Amino acid sequence: MGARWNSIEQSPLYDEHLPLGAVFGDPEALCAAPLHYGSQAEEPVALEQGCALCDLSGMTCLLVRGEGVGPFVQASCACALPQVGECAFGAVVTGDGSVASIPLVARTGDTECLVFDPTERGLMLEPWLGFLAQIEQDGFRPFEGVTVGDETDSLVPLLLWGPKAPAILADYVPSAEALPVAGHIDNVRLDSIECLVAALPRTDEPSYLVLVPPAAARVLWRSFLSFSSVVPVGTDALVAQATRELPWLSRAIEAGKLELALEDLLAWELARKEGGYVGERALHSH
Repeated sequence: MGARWNSIEQSPLYDEHLPLGAVFGDPEALCAAPLHYGSQAEEPVALEQGCALCDLSGMTCLLVRGEGVGPFVQASCACALPQVGECAFGAVVTGDGSVASIPLVARTGDTECLVFDPTERGLMLEPWLGFLAQIEQDGFRPFEGVTVGDETDSLVPLLLWGPKAPAILADYVPSAEALPVAGHIDNVRLDSIECLVAALPRTDEPSYLVLVPPAAARVLWRSFLSFSSVVPVGTDALVAQATRELPWLSRAIEAGKLELALEDLLAWELARKEGGYVGERALHSH
């Protein structure tokens, strides 16, 4: 099981941010990304008109694996089960009907799935999913063999967001067709660096989550910034843009218990109409 970075300074890209004028927030925050780089007027423009580059180091990344991954994800996450190579946002609902997290669920194989959450709610995911994986009733474990592991420190998550993001990534691959389309995830070699790239669903502008091996993170960060249209962007501008495009995000980043109406979860496609997931009955009773 991976360990999380204990402080901002341990992030693989910390020394890359300093020369760019990065301003950091709480040193113990889950995400080690800068708040901004001093250019608070330029950063929103990059998100809307160019290509923003964001470091999401510290974002929760869980690996769920085992022969029963499909049924487990269907039970623990309210969204429709992604097929292999697909990703989707979905609500993880607890037994009392509250929402523990709204992660990005990415199906990376027949027997494995990655779960991402950049908010503080990501800290609730591993214990809750781990508990569900171990559920036993009358000597029967429905998800026996399924494991949930914290891989937060195994990959460095970089986010490219904006209308010019596809052209930036296409410069590294034989053709733009080699990139995943929205709602899909795939292994992509960016020059000589093997990365996992997820094209986020539901955003107005193209957005790619690029998961990079830590040893190659600084090289790829510098390479992206060599493009004149790429601007480093902190969490202040990113959150402002993302909450406009992902309507549930403003609630998910709030502290405390999160209660959302089933009607909203269905409208936002964070839950499936046919139900069959943990917490569904409690949602109906709200």
